[in-house]
Amino acid sequence: MSREMEINIRPLFATPLLVFTIPDYERINKELRSAILEREKTTPAYSDHEVVGWSSPHDMTMMEWAGPVMKDLLTPVIEVATQATEFSDRAPDLTGSRPRWQVVETWANVQRKGGSNAAHPHPGTFWSGVYYVDVGDITDQGGCGGDLQLYDPRGCLPTMLAPHLRYAMPELHDAGRSINLTPVNGRCVLFPGWVSHAVGTYTGNAPRISVAFNLHPILEELRDRRSNAPSEST
Repeated sequence: MSREMEINIRPLFATPLLVFTIPDYERINKELRSAILEREKTTPAYSDHEVVGWSSPHDMTMMEWAGPVMKDLLTPVIEVATQATEFSDRAPDLTGSRPRWQVVETWANVQRKGGSNAAHPHPGTFWSGVYYVDVGDITDQGGCGGDLQLYDPRGCLPTMLAPHLRYAMPELHDAGRSINLTPVNGRCVLFPGWVSHAVGTYTGNAPRISVAFNLHPILEELRDRRSNAPSEST
């Protein structure tokens, strides 16, 4: 006769995905949409082999041409990154405290019918993200493509070994698969820069407009404490 056994299930190697809505997004989106579409008319697309569509340079120039509304967008993004990150035990004097963050690159994307983004990570970046200014013809019911696709960093190994099986825990049903997120106006998605992601082919007629960005920590506190620490005698 079988006996009941207590099973302690502990999912390993979770990957954070932060999804939130930017406050006052309707006003922000109105201003950004106007600035981005005007920029698309007057400026050639940034050369990027991953992108089918228009993209502005991956630098900080958007903070100038898009205007003060960029601060309204990125301030809450930085607040979320701060809440979601802390110093590790590699910085013992700061363990558990939270680093400050800065945007080091931000750019606009416009995808019209047939537009897409090939799968890619953002090397050298701790947090990366995308914000949706105007999702065009995308709806909750789908049918127009343009989803954000996020890929399992473990690759396809779980499904390659036994494609007819999956783990019994619902939180592990995505092992070896890609996750599709439907864009929503005003929504921001923040994820580790090493996560490969893509944009599925968009088939709508109205432009699909987004803003992407990369965040780096400001490590002055860590550098200051280490530079002021007494040197060890030999």
